Amino acid sequence: MLKKLLILVVLLGIAYALSPAFIQKGLYHNFSNVTDYQIFENATVKHGKAEPWLKSAEYNQRTPDSKLLDTIKDNQTIAFLVIQNDSIQYENYWAGYGEKSLSGSFSMAKSVISMLMGIAIEEGKVKSIDDYVSNYIPELKREGTDTIKIKDLLTMSAGFKWTESYWNLFGKTADIYYGDRVRQVVGSLKADYAPGQKYYYSSAETQLIAWVIENAYGRSIPDLFSEKIWSKIGAENDALWSLDKKDGVAKAFCCLNSNARDFARFGKLVLQNGMWDSVQIVPSSYIKEATTADSWLMDENGNPVDFYGYQFWIINYKGMKIPYFRGVQGQMIYVIPDKNAVVVRLGEYVSQDKVNHHSVDTIPILNAEFELL
Repeated sequence: MLKKLLILVVLLGIAYALSPAFIQKGLYHNFSNVTDYQIFENATVKHGKAEPWLKSAEYNQRTPDSKLLDTIKDNQTIAFLVIQNDSIQYENYWAGYGEKSLSGSFSMAKSVISMLMGIAIEEGKVKSIDDYVSNYIPELKREGTDTIKIKDLLTMSAGFKWTESYWNLFGKTADIYYGDRVRQVVGSLKADYAPGQKYYYSSAETQLIAWVIENAYGRSIPDLFSEKIWSKIGAENDALWSLDKKDGVAKAFCCLNSNARDFARFGKLVLQNGMWDSVQIVPSSYIKEATTADSWLMDENGNPVDFYGYQFWIINYKGMKIPYFRGVQGQMIYVIPDKNAVVVRLGEYVSQDKVNHHSVDTIPILNAEFELL
């Protein structure tokens, strides 16, 4: 028995040693976590003039119903922040996190990349969302990918049948998350069906949007994000954007790291239709389009898409259409125009069970939020 065990250990060791680096890294670090910026190379994103949030006169005086609060805590929430009328109404932190604790955005970063695309179009660096991606990324000038438009990437309808899973360490998502060759992976993809017809969620498509923006400006995503957005929205802290290697490419699909209070600024930017104070940062027309569902597309079940825009999620809740930023494990920024409110929830778990593409935990979280508004 001992001999068999030793043989198994040796074989596993050999298999590990022969595995690609991204698989080794995923196994060693035990899958994705909001603290993964600690295991990646990062670019520092400088903030501008800080504009601290005001606290309302009723700051933390009202709390969610005890059952709802238990639900929030049971889902391994680390931060819960409610801002209404530009003032913090309620905030709470768990698991040792606080108002300045860094935490990973995961796919909330996709919505940020979308806003950068809106800016790039406004500034004339990108012609339009109907322009071909291959006009900006020569690597895609080949049959099957040369007809993909920027709009197809924004709406997750480029035609790539991508398996979106951080937990499948042999998949492409793990490769671009843990690996050091992001552009090689997404630049070599082959289209599985015609673009602009079917919604199929893919982190690769966000990475390609970022590549278009970087080539259009000749600058990196962290630099552009700092100049065009982060330095203009009152952030109190520098952020980190994780790279695929030292001096490498930003993992634009996932890995912007900040804290709940500064993440909330993205929500306010959308709430104000792309404007911060009196400065129009993202075109208001683009924000409107980005937060409107792509109803001309079909999902995998053949139903019209009523839950996704240009890298933004949209949920129908009590007669309201609420756009939100969303990342795996329940990173969420909800924008609630009817209440002039922004809510941030960060955490280490949310149910993977879905109702119309939204986690079943979304409604309890929204219920808790609306108790405080």
